[in-house]
Amino acid sequence: MNELIKYAKELVRSAGKTLKSAALFAKVLTPNDDSGRHGVLVPTEAYSFFPDLPISDPSQNATSNFPAFDSLSKTHKTLAYKYYERYPERRITRLHGLLNERNYDPRLTIFLFARHTDGSSGYYFDCANSGSGGRFEVLFALCFGEAISPKAGLFVVRPIDSPAFAPDAPLTELLFGFDKVKSLGWIDSLRQGDTGIGYTFETLLGIKENNEQQADFKGIEIKCKRLREGTSSSGKINLFQASPVWLETLSARNRIRAIGRQNPNGLFKCHSQLTTRPNNLGLLLNLLITNRRIDLCKQAHALGYWRFDTLGKRLAEKHSRAVFVKASTRNTKAKIQFRYDELVYCETPSIDRFMKLVQDRNIVFEFLMSENRDGSVRNHGYPWRLIREEFLEYLFAFQIKLRGL
Repeated sequence: MNELIKYAKELVRSAGKTLKSAALFAKVLTPNDDSGRHGVLVPTEAYSFFPDLPISDPSQNATSNFPAFDSLSKTHKTLAYKYYERYPERRITRLHGLLNERNYDPRLTIFLFARHTDGSSGYYFDCANSGSGGRFEVLFALCFGEAISPKAGLFVVRPIDSPAFAPDAPLTELLFGFDKVKSLGWIDSLRQGDTGIGYTFETLLGIKENNEQQADFKGIEIKCKRLREGTSSSGKINLFQASPVWLETLSARNRIRAIGRQNPNGLFKCHSQLTTRPNNLGLLLNLLITNRRIDLCKQAHALGYWRFDTLGKRLAEKHSRAVFVKASTRNTKAKIQFRYDELVYCETPSIDRFMKLVQDRNIVFEFLMSENRDGSVRNHGYPWRLIREEFLEYLFAFQIKLRGL
């Protein structure tokens, strides 16, 4: 049995529960992390791991509490999940006091979200430091793998049953290239506009821009973004194409007349975005979690569907692995400069995370159909799209920060 699974089972058993499945978030703490005064900073990549934190007004601080089991004290506690508008950032407080012992750096905190065999679920947390009699080294290797050395700020989000992590040749080469770019410090943007941050990094790596504006490095997708939350680029990005399984066999002309709207010229058109709420044509996506299916509906009538496993296969084909490079930015002498600071590697796209993004209307499906005068129908495909690029990283079940504080 996987040693990480053994650890998780024992952790859950200590709370009187039996483990069914679990995922974890682990982080090597920085000097600004502790148990309570500052709390543990939660990276944006881990936001979806923790409970929702309602933020009604982004200009105001917010706090939400959630229960968790402390593995060291063997007690149930209520943790505080805090949003600070000044930075902005999120932190978790009311943790075990061992995290305050900075003299014993490096310090490690582990959060486990477990599903139990009785149908319930819950959070657990554990921690260790270099003064824990070798426990830090054991837990770090379990969470991060033997190939990674502990450095302040490193984190991982992963299912407990995922394979042990070790960088392969393409990722090792990409990390070497990132280190060279990072060593250059502040770099003038090689292009104006939002795409400059990615174009500059790719150019320095020797990657030629392709027609799809997709930066692939030996099978690894590269996405660059600004370091601070709230400054990422807007605009939808295509995930993949997947047509529904139609429940009724219709010609293309009859199909567009069933779902579209007639223009003043008498021709029908359906350029429509679908979410889990009805749009102006009455079209919507209905998630059937138990049946592992998404129904395409008009009003209350199902027109077709997608099975989760079909969508999961398409997602894995198009986005199997990626790195997210984060850069600081500054303006100087009418120039924009970037300093490439952080790199997070992601793999194992998750259909469950995909469905959560659909449910929250951060992934949409689109019809792009129009009728021609001769009665034929022009169809630009059946794209599934993210409403903003920043959500792409949330699709991956395995995420590990490999560079940067």
